[in-house]
Amino acid sequence: MCEGAEPSACCCSHFPGADQHTLLHLYRSLVRSKLDYGRVVYGSARESYLRMLDPIQNHALRLCLGAFRTSPASSMCVQANQPPLYIRRRMLSIQYSLILGYFPRNPAYNTVFNAKFKASFSSKRNQIPTLGICIAPELEKIGFKRNTVSCLSIPATPPWLLRHPEIDLSLHSSDKAVTPPEVFKVRFYELCDRLKNFYHIYTDGSKMGHKVSAALCHKRGTSAIRLPGATSIFSAELHAYLACPGCCPKI
Repeated sequence: MCEGAEPSACCCSHFPGADQHTLLHLYRSLVRSKLDYGRVVYGSARESYLRMLDPIQNHALRLCLGAFRTSPASSMCVQANQPPLYIRRRMLSIQYSLILGYFPRNPAYNTVFNAKFKASFSSKRNQIPTLGICIAPELEKIGFKRNTVSCLSIPATPPWLLRHPEIDLSLHSSDKAVTPPEVFKVRFYELCDRLKNFYHIYTDGSKMGHKVSAALCHKRGTSAIRLPGATSIFSAELHAYLACPGCCPKI
């Protein structure tokens, strides 16, 4: 780096500057991360104050893309695949509220989901409402319902004291695309014979469109549970595992 040169000039110069992908990565890591910090707190400021942050992203994207000074900000956001700051602030607020839904004991839970003084803010248009009042319409648009969110509970036993499960991945040693199903069936029977003294439980999660369910099967019977339509297939698999302890015989 030349003595006295600005870092942006050295990174964005045609020779030997960084490419567009590297510059955008630097922007997201070093600049946008600082704009995102404390968004839940300062995001309730007036729009006139928040718009003062837009030139920071516009200038950074202009350097990353090598665009002209007269290039529209919206066009640069599209080309850089970066949302405008007002959209990103809205997205971060929704993400914060969704994460907060897992922690009912969090002091901010009632502040966001049981917002007070709605009537006062609705009658005083000049007053800036709280986060809970501002985010309520956004959560309603995406179909968020608190009764469908599983609450996070911290187990009494720390994870480092739990017994580590023994996992056998021998069935995954062959590619399903080129291996006949009979081969997998034979290997499965061999595995069952080797574990014949164990209690066998089979779990599965399934998702088709907005229909999600989890099921388990064992020698004492089968059971299935219908899950909310927004549940991922990974969460469906975990729900099936969580239902296993109740079906195991007591020793």
